Amino acid sequence: MLTIEEIRAACARSEPIQFGDPAFAQFKMPLRETFYPLGFPLQIETNSEEVLNSAAASWQGFFQLFDTRPIRVRVGVTKGRSSGCPPTPVSRVQQYIASNVADSENFSVVDFSQGFACIWLTEAAVAHRGYLRYFFLESTALCILATSYATAIHAACVEHEGCGILLCGDSGAGKSSLSYACARAGWTYVTDDASYLVNNRTDRLVVGNCNQARFRPSAMELFSELTGEEIVQRAQIGKPSIELNIQPLRSISVSFTSHINCVVYINRHNVKCQELVEFPTNVARYSMQQVLFSMPATMKVQKTMIDHLLDDGALELRYTDLNWAIERLSQLAERGC
Repeated sequence: MLTIEEIRAACARSEPIQFGDPAFAQFKMPLRETFYPLGFPLQIETNSEEVLNSAAASWQGFFQLFDTRPIRVRVGVTKGRSSGCPPTPVSRVQQYIASNVADSENFSVVDFSQGFACIWLTEAAVAHRGYLRYFFLESTALCILATSYATAIHAACVEHEGCGILLCGDSGAGKSSLSYACARAGWTYVTDDASYLVNNRTDRLVVGNCNQARFRPSAMELFSELTGEEIVQRAQIGKPSIELNIQPLRSISVSFTSHINCVVYINRHNVKCQELVEFPTNVARYSMQQVLFSMPATMKVQKTMIDHLLDDGALELRYTDLNWAIERLSQLAERGC
């Protein structure tokens, strides 16, 4: 900040006043590109080519499916004081503002009401591409999508004979393994873990990331093609997993979207008899609602979307044998759920 005397002296000499910018309010972000995560337009402005390259890696293969107001994300990259990867961010939400803070130099702020996010990162954070993509680029985009245009459902999604099925369950329930096994058996693969029900529609349209599947290392016992694949930690600090790129697998049919006919909760634990039975609708409803956060008007829409999704109830697939599960789901799909 200039002192009054410094400003007075500059004016007396008819010199231009050069203001400082301690809050980086005038920080230059000359690079701009549009991406389409899950088919929704998103514009990134930044001063870093690596940020754009990382965004391209996250959303390659996606194209525009929805004509919505573009999400706007500004990503400023500074030199920073540390050369190491920052810690895991801590997220907080109040009303229409979300924060995601790793430390004083690496954080993001999201305004749901404006569809806008500002991200500040150091060069060291950006150098760790997995960290950048998972904790900041992808999480920011999905956060705005899930509070503006879609309802996030913790479920895999596959389709057979025109029948879309959501495979729901807790983490570790086997959603990735069952959805991929279905795809290997000729089903259409949509997503293995996160499905997004598009708001304000009556056709139960779900979008997902059909470009990849993520498995726990134990999945190598089920799928021989995973043998030899690298076991990585998501974002360098997550649980060990195998990340499979679906795109090169020509034997797998994929789609970014599906119209949902059935909601199926999967259960592989303490199963005495393999069977497909009714699942309590209120339990399904609350399990889906518990992950929601948004502005009140959007939350009302999302709860209505979940109610409509569950109009025909939900089912529970109890199984121990993967092939039996695929066959039973095929019977369900062939009769139109």
